[in-house]
Amino acid sequence: MVGIFIGVEKRGEPLDLSELNKTTREWTRKAARGECQWVCADCGASFPKGMPDHCLHGNERCTEIIKRDKNEALST
Repeated sequence: MVGIFIGVEKRGEPLDLSELNKTTREWTRKAARGECQWVCADCGASFPKGMPDHCLHGNERCTEIIKRDKNEALST
């Protein structure tokens, strides 16, 4: 799935974002392996060749997240 997702809650029913979460995790793993583009959720920078190895803006928290996602992608 590609695009913008809009969730609509039905009256009295909780919003189910499980499919969106699943798709986002799959996309993140592909980007971590360099199989598709990646956009940083923190700064909005776009990386056409996939997730970089570290934050190009020097944000250590972002680098930690990148390392975590890359490790997870390589183990699945």
